[in-house]
Amino acid sequence: MKPPGRLATAALLVAASLLVITLLTSPLPLLPLLPCLPAVTAPSGDGYAPPGLTALADAALYYATTPDVPQQSRDEISLSLAVLRRRAPLRLLVFGLGHDSPLWHALNPGGVTVFLEEDPEWYRIVRAQSPFLRAHLVRYRTRLDHADVLFRSYRNFPTCVPGADAEGDVPLRVRGNADCPLALHNLPPEVYQNDWDMLMVDAPKGYFPSAPGRMAAIWTAAAMARARRGEGDTDVFLHDVDRRVERMYAEEFLCERFRVGETGRLWHFRIPPVSRRNGTAGGGDNRPFC
Repeated sequence: MKPPGRLATAALLVAASLLVITLLTSPLPLLPLLPCLPAVTAPSGDGYAPPGLTALADAALYYATTPDVPQQSRDEISLSLAVLRRRAPLRLLVFGLGHDSPLWHALNPGGVTVFLEEDPEWYRIVRAQSPFLRAHLVRYRTRLDHADVLFRSYRNFPTCVPGADAEGDVPLRVRGNADCPLALHNLPPEVYQNDWDMLMVDAPKGYFPSAPGRMAAIWTAAAMARARRGEGDTDVFLHDVDRRVERMYAEEFLCERFRVGETGRLWHFRIPPVSRRNGTAGGGDNRPFC
């Protein structure tokens, strides 16, 4: 099916924004309006066709009829939604599956949204509820209780550090980079084959010692943003920045000077590729990513 044009996409996003954000806070008053949406006779696809009005209808019905709520607040969702309005259709990579996954899928009409989840049981639950999502089960090598050691030692691994080789400040390699303990080196091929316009880091778990933590997800998001080949910058959103490890790794790899917004527990970074930084990196030896 031919994807909607940019004008149609923009109109769709505006309507979807008002509908879904309102449903998140007070769905019952809008229930009489739902018959105006397209009839929902089947799931909206397997995630490999661009979502459209049917996906928006699916999401609206889901949030109007379930007690489950997204992991993020209304203000946090609105911050990300502003980028979707401006850039959609886009390529969106989300670390984590959750109650908000149908929302992100629906709010990117004409685009591609891919989810990465580390918990096998939770993956099966969400996929059973929303089989149309484009999602992959992935593994992490890290543990939260190793976060401080990894942070202090990552520069001892040349493949973890920009400009550590003889070729200078070239884009870091993520795929196949098993030598860097922070690199997610064995993700599904489609994750590496294209630039991502927007990355949402809201997983993996990071609230008990044996959890994977988000160290590798943050490093990988930063490396992907630096290596972008296409036009424009990469918008990176990091959730749960009230936690020490998330803040520490964000400041080291996503960089304070690239932070353009925040609300609640969500930070927004707009990261330019290294090819367009013209030698203006401000981190120096203290923060080589910045």
